Amino acid sequence: MLRFKRHISSGVRLLNKVTYSKTLQLPQTPFGPRSPRGDDRYKLINQISDQLYDWQLNRSNYSKSFTLHDGPPYANGDLHLGHALNKILKDIINRFELIHNDSKINYRPGWDCHGLPIEMKALQSIKPDKLKDIKPVQIRKICRELAQLMIELQRKQFKEFGIMTDFDSPYITMNHDYEINQLNVFYKLLENGLLSRQLKPVWWGCQTQTALAEAELEYNPNHKSTAIFVKFFSNSSSLKRKFNLNEQSKLSLLIWTSTPWTIPANQAICVNENLNYSLIHDPTQNDYIVVASDLVNDILKKNELFIELENSPVLSGSDLIGTFYTNPASNTDNQFPILHGDHVSSGAGSGLVHTAPAHGGEDYLIGRKHGLPILSSVDERGHFIGNNIPNGFHQLHGIEANSKTGIWSTIDLLSQHDMIFNINKSYKHSYPYDWRSKKPVIQRATPQWFINVGKIKSTAIDALKKVEFVPESGKNRLPSFIQNRNEWCISRQRTWGVPLPIVYNKENGEPIEDLQVIKYLINKIDQLGTDEWFKEENDNIDRWLPLSIDGSKYIKGKDTMDVWFDSGTSWTSLEERTDGKPLADIYLEGSDQHRGWFQSSLLNKIISSGVNGEDFKPIAPFAKIITHGFTLDVHNDKMSKSKGNVIAPQQVINGGGKPALPALGTDGLRLWVSSSNYTQDVNVSGEILLRVMENLKKLRLTMKYFLGNLAKFDPAVDSVGYNDLNPLDKWALSRLYCLQQSVIKNYQSHNFQRVVKDLSHHMNTDLSSTYFHISKDCLYTDSIDSVRRRGIQTVLYHSLKTYIGLLAPIQPLLAQETWSHFQDLFKVTETSPFMMNWSNFYELPLQFQNENIEHDFNLIWEVQDHVYKNLEELKTNGAYKNKLETQVSLSTNEDSSICKLLETHQPFLDDYFLVSKVEVNPTQTQGNDAAFNKTFSINLANGEQVKGTILPSPHHKCPRCWKFIAEQHDHLCGKCHSVVNN
Repeated sequence: MLRFKRHISSGVRLLNKVTYSKTLQLPQTPFGPRSPRGDDRYKLINQISDQLYDWQLNRSNYSKSFTLHDGPPYANGDLHLGHALNKILKDIINRFELIHNDSKINYRPGWDCHGLPIEMKALQSIKPDKLKDIKPVQIRKICRELAQLMIELQRKQFKEFGIMTDFDSPYITMNHDYEINQLNVFYKLLENGLLSRQLKPVWWGCQTQTALAEAELEYNPNHKSTAIFVKFFSNSSSLKRKFNLNEQSKLSLLIWTSTPWTIPANQAICVNENLNYSLIHDPTQNDYIVVASDLVNDILKKNELFIELENSPVLSGSDLIGTFYTNPASNTDNQFPILHGDHVSSGAGSGLVHTAPAHGGEDYLIGRKHGLPILSSVDERGHFIGNNIPNGFHQLHGIEANSKTGIWSTIDLLSQHDMIFNINKSYKHSYPYDWRSKKPVIQRATPQWFINVGKIKSTAIDALKKVEFVPESGKNRLPSFIQNRNEWCISRQRTWGVPLPIVYNKENGEPIEDLQVIKYLINKIDQLGTDEWFKEENDNIDRWLPLSIDGSKYIKGKDTMDVWFDSGTSWTSLEERTDGKPLADIYLEGSDQHRGWFQSSLLNKIISSGVNGEDFKPIAPFAKIITHGFTLDVHNDKMSKSKGNVIAPQQVINGGGKPALPALGTDGLRLWVSSSNYTQDVNVSGEILLRVMENLKKLRLTMKYFLGNLAKFDPAVDSVGYNDLNPLDKWALSRLYCLQQSVIKNYQSHNFQRVVKDLSHHMNTDLSSTYFHISKDCLYTDSIDSVRRRGIQTVLYHSLKTYIGLLAPIQPLLAQETWSHFQDLFKVTETSPFMMNWSNFYELPLQFQNENIEHDFNLIWEVQDHVYKNLEELKTNGAYKNKLETQVSLSTNEDSSICKLLETHQPFLDDYFLVSKVEVNPTQTQGNDAAFNKTFSINLANGEQVKGTILPSPHHKCPRCWKFIAEQHDHLCGKCHSVVNN
């Protein structure tokens, strides 16, 4: 009995630790430690995507309208991580615009459906013996069905990314309305005099049998060609005399080419009138060979038997111009001219350039200027056409020209006439490949339709001066592409596409370019559909033409439009703006779209702004262009199935695969995107995704901590005013304010990687390892209504709101799930965090920014670092197991600022340092019989000094709060005694 009384007088002794736990204010929340799976996840996705998009689109009250125009992905195959990177970046921007700027978001997804990949798949699905009989309209039907299947597949996969849009109302380039809008842009081309039909060389894919635009080429820097030096023979008496040669001397002109198969199409040799030309001598053939003087030494190295004629006259290029030469292999008496070409230099080769106007851009310009024949030596498959090459080359007929057989057959013919000077079988250089077939392309002259870009490019470049680029490097890249472009070939020899609405005279093949007829044809297509255009007619196309034109004399063209023209008119699906600003605030795509969609969209917009070929307006369809890099593996290699390094978005979301990955869910995929520096190529690997998973877990546990510690907190009643908060709480709010300002700034500049870094740093450093750690004792052990505890809850409440608002654009599922618990706790009626007004709900008051308090705590944390370091040394040496077993004494000059600061914070220093007691300038200390006694000095950055001592606490462990401040063993400390009694 006496013993019981003694315990009552000094504290309550409760041996049942379970009973103690019931007196603690431990976190309570149904918010789980893991992300929702299955139906719960899909319910969240529906809430944050189409339901939210529909709500914000149809509300009447909003601050402004914001349009991010979706570049249409190609409807072919499963989505890859590049698609995820692209769509999620767009979604982050849209969500920030909604939650922070109260914008009405206009974001309509699109699909690009025409073109070769789908057509090739359609043809592959047809039995080989049926291909000859298949009609174009049947091919188009199969293509349309394939495209629709791919749209459905990709639509389902896109929805997994948590994108805020309506995927059930996209724009689709094969839809009728879209095609008619595109044809109307085509009409503007003719109306503005920007379209013409020309027979000229274009890049040609022999496997796909169609013309290719520059944007459809991929350059292989390691391509190897067979390059040759070839001698053509000159019988020009005047030229021989100028070189001091007699009439019987053998005189040759040396050219170099990396396309030997074009030699049968040779029509001229170009020299530069400003270069000098000399002779070298082949004593074995007694042949005198003309080369550029600057290249003599380089050429002699290729054959040691050849010598330079030192006393021979040096002629200028102008002395050669106007003379003629022959091609002995052609087996004709034809003579070909030597012409001037500005493109000829002495940088490489021989200084004389083989010219085949049907197979090269510069060659074509020379040929056109001098009236040379422009006749392709190969057909649409790239095979030699016997009737289009000289008699001596007829045996090449039907051979694939740019194949090994075609090249060496040509070389053999030249060798038979002693025309080969030198052969390099492995000339390595950059060469264009067809981006679809992955095969080398050729240049081939065919009748094609060209846009005169030269007439509008200055207007387009002026328009770009008003466009913002992220990253800024794009500001020079897109204008340079346009500046270097004069024409755009928009006709393609394929079936699956939008037809060029042009008819041709049966007799002479001339097209009707009359504007009224073209408009009539477009209206007919509007009535009947593009598929109808491809139906075979009897010998009369009257139903397509005005009554004034005899349909029996014309045929419909079979060309379709370049797919870049298709997607480049997608801005016609956007709502017109009345404020004179561009139709879209942002275009965001991969960096390769500078030469693709960005360029075609800009050019088509400029084209459509003109009136009768004049008054083109320098207004781009976009106010800002943002580009991202490509997705690569950890070794910076492009992902491909053959390499086995492909990681699909579904694998990141659902886990599994080879190698097996953990399931990160939608938010995990989005966190990978937002954690990446998207302005460069982005790496992904199992190791990278594991780091993302750890960060995702920490974010989730942080939200759980907020919610768990705000149970039974009513902000309207329990919030503590700023002036009544403890210093640590003010510091936490100041750090929170700085976080919010920094994150908003980075969202505005689209630096999402910095957003994640700032949030992670604040979460890990300011919150988890500092504020949470220090305030946990008060939260758990103080009375539920203590002012200090309510102050901490006030900070947590502001932190929770701030984190929801800042995380929502990049982690919408986590934000929505957290919000549903926030609703339950605080009886909020709005069902989404995106429905809250930023300034009224999320924006922290300027009052929270407190530079003085942050300065003070920087000094305190400096002291804390030294205390922790010395505590750790003691623990390593086995002096104690838990910091709470220790107490700290700090001594410093009583007149110093650090002394005053430490004294001001004296009541909280034990929590700051996570020890049981801290004394400042104590008058008494423990004796030397203490179990340990570690002294140390702290030299602060401000020049002041603090001396510290770490000692074991002389008191007992409180079984409730675990601090060593109880007067007796197994007794509660004074604070816990008071709380338990209450």
